[in-house]
Amino acid sequence: MRSILLLLLSIVSVLAQAQAPASPLATEIRAIIDEYENSVRANTQKLMAAPTEEEKNKFRASIPSAGPYATKMMKLVQANLDQPDVVKGVCWLVTGAANFPEGQEALKMLGTTFADRAGIAEAVKQLEYHGLPAEPVLKAVIEKNTHRDEKAAALFALGAVHFKNFDASADRVSAAASKEKAVECFQQLYADYADVTIQGFKLSDFAAKMFFEMTSLQVGCEAPEIEGKDAAGVNFKLSDYRGKYVIVIFWGGWCHACHGMLPLMNQAAAQLKEKNGVVIGVNTDIETEAKKALADYQISFRNVLDNTSSGPNTTLYNLRNFPTLYLIDPKGVIAIKNGSLDAMVAQITAAK
Repeated sequence: MRSILLLLLSIVSVLAQAQAPASPLATEIRAIIDEYENSVRANTQKLMAAPTEEEKNKFRASIPSAGPYATKMMKLVQANLDQPDVVKGVCWLVTGAANFPEGQEALKMLGTTFADRAGIAEAVKQLEYHGLPAEPVLKAVIEKNTHRDEKAAALFALGAVHFKNFDASADRVSAAASKEKAVECFQQLYADYADVTIQGFKLSDFAAKMFFEMTSLQVGCEAPEIEGKDAAGVNFKLSDYRGKYVIVIFWGGWCHACHGMLPLMNQAAAQLKEKNGVVIGVNTDIETEAKKALADYQISFRNVLDNTSSGPNTTLYNLRNFPTLYLIDPKGVIAIKNGSLDAMVAQITAAK
């Protein structure tokens, strides 16, 4: 009986906490964010309802700036630095006003005043998009923060920053150093925080994809198998073309940047027929849209239908940009990754 009573008291306590009114500071922070988001939403609705292109352009040019709201938020933050709820304001400035002076100041605060606070994990994860300038902030959070989500988010973001630096570096020494740092972060994440999720996604899953790309999707690596059904429903694989150079393009009809590339891919496919080269595509539209795109753009090369931009082949190759091109040599080894079509055609035509 006593245990049941304790359980009921515990439930009542949890419910009371869940229903507790927000603090005045939290309410004020939320009001600033809502005011900004509502102004953007209202402008978007006017844009969608505008009957002429001239009126649409007027609303495109009048999208509300986050600047005035960032100024309000920073004043509120600076006046309440010791309050737990102020973290929400700092996080909004870092993620929603990153290009404004207040966002940059909040970023510095994240690595100093707020480095050891709970509640900053989502903002810390977003620092993966800030590049190397975010490194000191992330290192400070890793060193000072004792909360699992925050520390895991910082390890992930720092690993992602070094992964992207590795992927973009043309200097082998710099690339090797970035790879070593990324691997170190990801290994610690796997070892100590493999279960941590941010916004419903497990950080270690994202890290695993980057780790795989660093070790298995680089020039000189054997290309992972690409396989699936073409538009006729016939199965085929990348390895079916062993002995030939293969240019692989990941694309979709939904991808505006792909549209201008497709005629050039058709030309390359025709040009390479006499040069021991072929073009194959990995299309990322749903099947009905894929077939429409193949017809609309008069695609002359064979395509695996991956069905979505997170299909099996697209996921395996950890695609972040579309279109993305790979050149695979006759032995099945990656010769060029995410390079220009001209460079790939030139390498094939120069081969003996």
